[in-house]
Amino acid sequence: MLENRKIFTLHAILNRVQQVFDELMLGKYFWVKVEVLKVSKDRRGHYYLELVEQVDDQVLARCRATIWQRNVERCIIDGGEELEKVVKAGAEILCYGEAVFHPMYGFSLHVIHVDYAFSLGEIERKKQMTLMQLSERGLLQLNKSKACPIVLQKIAVVASVGTSGYEDFVQHLTKNPYAFNFVLTPFDTQVQGEEASANIIRQLAAAARGNFDVVVIIRGGGSKFDLDVFNSIQVAAQIAQMPFAVFTGIGHETDSTVADFVSHTYFKTPSAVAAYIVALALAFDVYLTQSRAKLMEQTHRLMEQTKNRLIQLEEGIGNNSKFRIGESQGHLETQTTALSHVVQQLIQQSTSELRLVELTLESEAKILLKKKENTVQDYATRLAFWGKQSIGGERQRIIRLHEMIIACVKYKVTHTKAKLEQREEILPLFTIEHLLRKGFAVVRHQGKVLNEFTVLHKGDELELEIHNKVYQITIDSIEEIKRWKNLLMNEQLMN
Repeated sequence: MLENRKIFTLHAILNRVQQVFDELMLGKYFWVKVEVLKVSKDRRGHYYLELVEQVDDQVLARCRATIWQRNVERCIIDGGEELEKVVKAGAEILCYGEAVFHPMYGFSLHVIHVDYAFSLGEIERKKQMTLMQLSERGLLQLNKSKACPIVLQKIAVVASVGTSGYEDFVQHLTKNPYAFNFVLTPFDTQVQGEEASANIIRQLAAAARGNFDVVVIIRGGGSKFDLDVFNSIQVAAQIAQMPFAVFTGIGHETDSTVADFVSHTYFKTPSAVAAYIVALALAFDVYLTQSRAKLMEQTHRLMEQTKNRLIQLEEGIGNNSKFRIGESQGHLETQTTALSHVVQQLIQQSTSELRLVELTLESEAKILLKKKENTVQDYATRLAFWGKQSIGGERQRIIRLHEMIIACVKYKVTHTKAKLEQREEILPLFTIEHLLRKGFAVVRHQGKVLNEFTVLHKGDELELEIHNKVYQITIDSIEEIKRWKNLLMNEQLMN
């Protein structure tokens, strides 16, 4: 069974497919409108593309494509140096080439030409669609409604710092012939490439958090593909919603981007933006100069008018003052004469009234003095009576005290005398004769009565006196007895 089968190798089949494909397609070139899904480039300059056709996110066809280096040079010659900007991921291109099939690599397109006009038209078509979407969202006129100061001094510059466009803009402002001073705050950003859109939006958002008179977006000359980032709807929406007025100066005089349509004011070049800002400052400076001149003229005229008015007032015041002074002097003299007469009358009247008051006071003083004398006399009489009564009472009290003192002294004398008599009776009982008769004895040593401080030794002679007798005693032996000390101590304690 197996021997009856006809078996082909894959290579044979694919070679046959290639043969059939070549018979039908070889040497036939055609235009293809397709979307670029991926792009890569090797070091030799060959481009490798992945193309796709899809409708409503549904992929209808997909294949590889190649732009060999020799065709790349041709594309560059035909369209300038824009191939990388046209053939990029997400771009829709119109390319010319042939279809090839290889047993190992399968189906692919060899692209030999890319239609730049189609790509430019595609840019314009997308730009119009973006403008329509912005209009539907009400963003086209939004930034134009922002108030713009008369003079723009605090300026946020969103640009690629260091480029010729940025340097031209800065030089126009900083070296203006009128020496106006502008405060520039750069927000450095990438203005072309895949990350340009996100960078511009990020820097615009940072500028929106600052305090500026205006935000300026500038970019020097470039192709429409270079400027395509400013057709981004995200960049345009960010510009429209900025809290400050946004000026744009992007590309050449013939270029216009979606960013220009949504900005407050757009200019053809960065230099034109700077010239407009300087012109605003100059116009304001001229206005100030003219206003200052008008103000000085009006002030001078008012000063002249005021000066003349003052001179007239001075003359009027002088004449009026002289008249008023003369009139016042006459009135003053009349008033002085009248016042002198009145004063004399008042002095006479006051003198009479003063004399009357003096007499009245003298009479009242005599009456009052008499009353006071009577009162004093009455007080003296009362005091004499009260003195006699007080002296009599004090005298009686002294007499009673004298009698009490005498009685006390007599009592003390009698009591003391009785105690003395009692002691005189007891005193004989304590005489030495009475004590010797009672059996007591007196011992002397060397003529001194013994006491507790006397120290005796063997051989000492003692004198012992009793009633009616005296003995001489020589100590043969002697010993101090503890008992004696104890008795002595007890006696001392008892004393």
